[in-house]
Amino acid sequence: MSVGLPAVIFEKIRNDIINEAYPVGSKLPPERELAVRYKASRFAVREAIAMLAQNGYVETLPQSGTYIRDFYRNGSLDTLVQTLHVRRVIDRQTLDSLLNFRYTTETSAAADAVQRVTDNDLKYLGENLKRKKENLDQIFVLSECDYDFHYKIVSISGNVISRLIFQSFKPIYSFFTEFFYSLQGAAETSLVLNLQLISALKERDREGAFQAMADILKYGEKKVYEAIDDNDELIEIRQR
Repeated sequence: MSVGLPAVIFEKIRNDIINEAYPVGSKLPPERELAVRYKASRFAVREAIAMLAQNGYVETLPQSGTYIRDFYRNGSLDTLVQTLHVRRVIDRQTLDSLLNFRYTTETSAAADAVQRVTDNDLKYLGENLKRKKENLDQIFVLSECDYDFHYKIVSISGNVISRLIFQSFKPIYSFFTEFFYSLQGAAETSLVLNLQLISALKERDREGAFQAMADILKYGEKKVYEAIDDNDELIEIRQR
């Protein structure tokens, strides 16, 4: 048996769980049935189930069986990332929470960065925007530049906890920025708004930096919500 087979089976079962082939609260089929379904040994299936439990997708109860947990509501940030990449959908409450988190964290970070920003920091941010300007039609490059720009602002602010949370947030962040930069006009307008933030940092304008970051985030929120149906509880996010 290949060393990586349990991981392959884990991914297949996990994807089926995320896609609701096994509904939340239902009992996972016995190992022997899963072994046939996924063309693997019972040992590989057993190892995969242990991985599913470790990642919060299932719970094994002694003398009862293995049950599907409400992983979306009770899982970790990593669980949310995996779910987004498999299903490409998110519920509106989670989307609202993510956008609110960014607004609260990053506007404060921009204001705090005013007193700590150095010439080297400004040079880094300027080079970042130069790369962004040179790749306005490259979604993945734009997404990478966007994350690096905002992460740098959070880092300059000196808030260690915000920086650590922002790092763990990267996969979800990238998921949405790739969608954002697929929208018409997003890259060009984003570049202009980013330049306004750099200008405020150069002038050591705390209020201006706060407002510039607020404008960046509010524009992103506006573009995303314009691209989805207001009546949908589950929002589909796909590349365009």
